[in-house]
Formats: sequence, C-alpha cells, structure tokens
Amino acid sequence: MRAHPWPRVVLCGFIAGVVFTLLTAVLVGVAGREFLFAAGTHAAAGEGTVRTGLALYLATIAAGIWAMWLYAAIRPAFASRSGAVVAASLAWWAIASLQSLKWILLLGIPLRACLPLAANVVPTAIAVFIGALLLGEVRSNLPPQAVAGLE
Repeated sequence: MRAHPWPRVVLCGFIAGVVFTLLTAVLVGVAGREFLFAAGTHAAAGEGTVRTGLALYLATIAAGIWAMWLYAAIRPAFASRSGAVVAASLAWWAIASLQSLKWILLLGIPLRACLPLAANVVPTAIAVFIGALLLGEVRSNLPPQAVAGLE
C-alpha cells in the first residue's frame, strides 16, 4: 500500500474533529438537558465547576485525525466512499461511546440521562463524510486481486 497523504489526513482529521465538536455541542444543547443537569450536580458535589479545558478539545481533534487515518486505510477495500465512511464513523462512534460510558459509570451519572446522546452517531457520520470529501480519493498500490480479497 502506498503511504497515506499525511498532511491531508491530518488537515481533514482536524476539520472532522472541529465539525464533530460543533455538532455534538448542538446535540448536547438540544437533547442533553438531563445529562447536563446530572453533570452539573456531580460537579456541585465536588469542586463546583465542570471543566472542559483545552485537553478535551484536543482529544476530539485527535479522534478526528484517527478517524481520517482509518478512513484512508480502509477506503481501498470498499467499493464506494459511503461504505468506508459508514465503517469509519461506526468505529469512531463505538470507541467514543465506550470511553464515555466508562466515565458515566465512574461518575455515577444515570444512564437514562445519557441515552439521547447516543445520537452522536449522526454528528460522527457527518464529520467523517466531510473529512472524506475533503480528503478526496484514496487508492492502494496493492494489485486489484489483493484489494478484492479484503472485501
């Protein structure tokens, strides 16, 4: 396989991470009222604030870059861009959801408060789709038979 176009992967991943962050903020604002209340209640029991420092945003940007790397790696194995976008989106969503679930359970936030946020699969798919459009076509140097064997 040829080397990935790393500058494009990183740039498109950065954009995907920003798009995901913005869309998720809207989702939490619209459907996450109970979650925000539970998080605020938890914060009030501790230091009294919920911190979303720079590290939170950088972690999301890193996840966007990872998603674009994954998309670029799996794209040649799919017959269409949309199949690779769906696979990369579901992978990002699953990893992020499992990580979030760990913190939800550790902090004692009720699961019912978080269930509406499972809809973040939509912002994830939109972010990966936009990143994939900007990344452009990704090809493999493997012979067609080898790529066909990956499907």
